[in-house]
Amino acid sequence: MLNKRFCFLWMGQSLANLGDVFYVVAVISAVYAATDSAVFTAMVPVLFVAAQAVSGFLAPLVFQRMPLLAVLIMSQGAKTLLLFLAAWLVAGSGAHAQAVLSVLVLVFAIAFLDGWAAPARNALVPRLVERERLLRANGLLAATDQSVQFAGWAAGGLLVAWLGHAAVLWGTSAAYLLATVALIFVHPVSGTERREDDKGLLAGWRAIGRNRRLRLLVAIDVLEGWAGAVWVAAIMLPFVTHVLKKGEAWWGYLNAAYMLGSITGGAVMLALASRLQDNLPRWVTVGTAASGLVTLLFGASGSPVAALVFSFALGPVFQLQAIAKQTLLQQAAGEADLPVVLSAKGTMDALVFGCSVLAMGAAAEWLGPRWAYFLAAALTGIAALLALRLRRV
Repeated sequence: MLNKRFCFLWMGQSLANLGDVFYVVAVISAVYAATDSAVFTAMVPVLFVAAQAVSGFLAPLVFQRMPLLAVLIMSQGAKTLLLFLAAWLVAGSGAHAQAVLSVLVLVFAIAFLDGWAAPARNALVPRLVERERLLRANGLLAATDQSVQFAGWAAGGLLVAWLGHAAVLWGTSAAYLLATVALIFVHPVSGTERREDDKGLLAGWRAIGRNRRLRLLVAIDVLEGWAGAVWVAAIMLPFVTHVLKKGEAWWGYLNAAYMLGSITGGAVMLALASRLQDNLPRWVTVGTAASGLVTLLFGASGSPVAALVFSFALGPVFQLQAIAKQTLLQQAAGEADLPVVLSAKGTMDALVFGCSVLAMGAAAEWLGPRWAYFLAAALTGIAALLALRLRRV
């Protein structure tokens, strides 16, 4: 069994993640209703990526001055206040154009705080659970995150249509307030502090550079980040319409199949955690190779039903390697270096995502949607070859 401190973190973060989904749905809907512009609406995810990249770069300065739990409480508390302000703006303006700029500024500020919250949460987990239960804890968080995403995106649109943008934002603010209160009961065991001679903005990158296993894990993540861009709407929609010869509704079906597969994968990891714990590098390799194979089969398929099956199959194999890789990273970095390593990795993930969407989008435009998936499968295959080296480190 996992202890009460972890359970409070898990429940609070699950509530916060659900609030995140509702907030994004409400803001995107409000901006579109106010402007009737796809360009302004697209600014919301762009601001998310930009803000998280900047805050991830600055995060080491915060982690070197504040305990992890204090960082998490501070970031979520500030985010709660900003969400209340966003709800007030949207309610007062009726989602009119004059409030859009203010809402976009708040979006940037909220995403900036997320750049600190995510590495703080993941760095807290090894301080709350025993080493032999770490894989189970990560599996539980991953399964819950995917379940929240699946339910949140489906329910968020319905709630916005039924209650309106402002009401959903008010509810999100209340959920975040409860999530912040839950953190008060976490009380982690004091972790190892960072060395005085290894501080600064580049502390996380230096920690990665010193540790061969961390370098391999980060390299695998970079390759998978480039490959993962093929699952965004800008590439999946052309694949659905031009290759599968289906309407946009099938994009939703494929996403739903993947989410259900991810939830299944997380549940399997929880059930088999004790068996998988002892050989994590093997499962990173198996999961990464299987992800590449499923991506290849998805790109080669011309049948909508086959594509649906492959979308579902991708969920468990991706969760297998992602959870095993996260656990390996937490163990390899150690408590002292883990917060700054995760913040450096978060900055890299945001930058890779932004660049990879453009690159894969260009590949889909010039070569055709199928070739984008073939390229993603090749990149994932290279990542699997790197994962083989983890077993020798």
